[in-house]
Amino acid sequence: MPIIFLLPLLYLLSYGVMHLLRLPLPDELHIPFLLIPILFAVFFITAVGEEVGWMGYAVDPLQEQQSALTTGIVMGSVWRIFHVVPDIQANHGLAWIAWQHSVYAVALRIVIVWLYNKTGKSVFAAILVHDTDNVSWSLFPNYGSHYDPAVMGAITAIAAAIVTFLWGSRTLARYRYR
Repeated sequence: MPIIFLLPLLYLLSYGVMHLLRLPLPDELHIPFLLIPILFAVFFITAVGEEVGWMGYAVDPLQEQQSALTTGIVMGSVWRIFHVVPDIQANHGLAWIAWQHSVYAVALRIVIVWLYNKTGKSVFAAILVHDTDNVSWSLFPNYGSHYDPAVMGAITAIAAAIVTFLWGSRTLARYRYR
């Protein structure tokens, strides 16, 4: 269940925190529900391309040498370097890019490594998480218009810290409190 619902839940939580902090949000919330299947299909294709490389090729050799947490941190850092140029092209400011790259991407990759390990090293699980992240971001108030990477980065970092605490940094796969 966390594969499909975790990221939408984190985005919803982000919206609530932004509301509580009185950060800019649209006057009218618009979620194009009919667009969800189309976004899901389009982003699925791009997620396959990325996750086959990240999780299908790079993660296991790195986890053989490092802990799962270190693997998530390293892969999240490298993953976001690939997104810097598109973010600049999308006219995002340096603060936006820094939060998006230094916090959110690394925390999200830790979560993806956790789910990958928890599902028996399923690249498909990683693809679905990546896909739901992209869909959620695209729908976040009014096509991502009010996305705040600092808020979402902090919330995702808290989620990654909880996962690390509960499942252990070594494997991110064995629940420690049974």
